[in-house]
Parts: sequence; structure tokens; C-alpha cells
Amino acid sequence: MQISIQRQIAMLEQIPRHPSRITANDVTDRLQNRDYDIGLRTVQRELKAMHDMGLFGLVLDDRSKPFGWSIAACWRSLNLTLMDNHMALAFHTLKHSASELLPPQSLKQLTPYFERADQVLGNDPDNPWLYWACRVAQLPKQFPLIIPERDPQIFETVQSALLYKRQIACQIKRVFKEKSYWIDYSPINPEGIHISDGVALLTFTVGKVDPTLYAKSIDLLRDVRLLDTPSITRSDLDIAQSQNKRASELIEIELLFSASANFIMRNAKLCEDQTVQQLEDGRYRVNASVRDTPGLRTFLWNMADKVEVVAPVKLRAHFTRLLNKMNARYQSAAT
Repeated sequence: MQISIQRQIAMLEQIPRHPSRITANDVTDRLQNRDYDIGLRTVQRELKAMHDMGLFGLVLDDRSKPFGWSIAACWRSLNLTLMDNHMALAFHTLKHSASELLPPQSLKQLTPYFERADQVLGNDPDNPWLYWACRVAQLPKQFPLIIPERDPQIFETVQSALLYKRQIACQIKRVFKEKSYWIDYSPINPEGIHISDGVALLTFTVGKVDPTLYAKSIDLLRDVRLLDTPSITRSDLDIAQSQNKRASELIEIELLFSASANFIMRNAKLCEDQTVQQLEDGRYRVNASVRDTPGLRTFLWNMADKVEVVAPVKLRAHFTRLLNKMNARYQSAAT
């Protein structure tokens, strides 16, 4: 029975939404290409049976041969009773990150799937998939600040602007000479949302001709208004990489790590072609080509006495200045 259900789900995945259509012959070929041992007669019989039961919004176009199959344009969901443990675990996992990664319209459509997933996993206390869900979790990075909850209306407006490629107008909080001001910006072209350490950043450009990418926490936006004008977007943007490459240069870095450094213990890499050499005193010399980003500098600063920056000179001087400032400040406080 389980194999039959999985095959029928795979069969339904091949059928397009109306007005597009597909023949039973094409469905059979696609299933056979996915290593399903099934013939044309079986496909015809099962499609007809699901159609006659009124399941899945199946529409049969029998005006001419070969007959065509499609999913009704108004159909919005699958029969949730077919959800198995694998799919339930996937929806259970998605639910915990969906609120930030999916637009509200999608969340509303997925709510029945989340509820059904909880039912499938919870119907048997000895269910191994339920045990897995309770024992495996991806925890957010610990952030030492308590950040006020973002305004859900502002976040939803920004999400809608990104989803429908529309411009927005808003005020952005800026600091000049130690004083805060709310500055009007219009129009703004949303390019993407980047979530890091619980903070949602909006990546955007301003106006019609400025190609410069900016990134601001959505918490620093207010009076956000959705405009009727289409957003002017950049085709070369990769939101997953944009924050790492903004205003950063490629450098050849040389570091000295202690043998107990977590970086060395985990056999981690700064880049794919880095070199590692153990010295006579037990330390490790690491050479790599990396981008000089705030994240890199934070990583090195957090390593404290476990790492020494040897090169480039500019980066070593940066940490020398920081250490001198910290030393002077703490010495002064102690005195």
C-alpha cells in the first residue's frame, strides 16, 4: 500500500496546472525515467480512479485523443491524509524556520500541512520520526543582546515588496555626530532579506540610477509604504553572498594558531586552497586567500590568545591598535 501511495504522489507531481495538460503516455514515460516499474494501463487506471473519487483536483480533457490530464486552476492543496512520516518530519522542521523565510501568504497556505505533520508524528509515542524530531534541532546562534521584537506589519510590508517586486518608501534611522535622525528615503528597491543572529537585514538600492547596495536592519525602518512602481533590481545579486562581499578586498593572510585552537582541532578551513604547517614550537602556520570582512575580523578577535595575525601588515596593525586601546582603557580603569 505504501509503495502504491508513493507512486501515485509521484504521478501527480507530473501533472501540470490547467490550462496546460499532459497525456497518460507522457506520465508513464516520466515515471519510468524515475525507475518506477509501471505500464500505461496502470497509469490510466489510477488516474481515472483518482479523478472519479474527486481527489487532487484532477481534470480530464477527453475532447480528443490522446486524452489530457491537468490539475484544476482553483485547486490549492493535496489530500493531507496521504502524508507519511518522512513528509511530516520535513514539514515539522520547516515550521520552525518558516516564519522568517517564507512570505505570509505561503505560511497561511502551509498551516494545514504543519498541523497535519504534528498529528502524524504524535499519533504514536514510539514513532522513531517523533523521537528524531524531539532529539535533533538546529539552534540559533547565541546573540548576547536582547533585541526588541520587530514590527510584524513593517516586516510583512517589506516581504510583500520583495515578493511582488515593488518599490517602497520609508524612514531610516541614521546617526550623525552622535545624534539620531529619521531620514526619508523614496523610492527604495528591495533586493533581498538577509537574516543573521536573529537580525533581519534588508538589502536594497535607492532611486533609479544608484547601483550601490545598502543593508539596514528592518528594525531601523519605520513608516514603510508599499509603492505602485516596480522595483529596479540587479540581476547579478546573490543574497547568500552579498553580505560577505560588500566592501571587502581579497587578502593573503598568514596566521599562527596554538595547537589547542578550535580552528585547528576541527580541521577547519578559511578557503579551499589554504596551507597548514606545524612549527617546532607546536603552533600551526596557516596561509590562505580570504576576503577582509567584518566577520573575519570578529572571528580572529574572538580567538583572543589562540591566534596571531602575521600578515598582511594592515590587518596586523588593526589588531595592534585594538589591543593598545583595550590595554590603555583597562589599565586606566584599574588605576
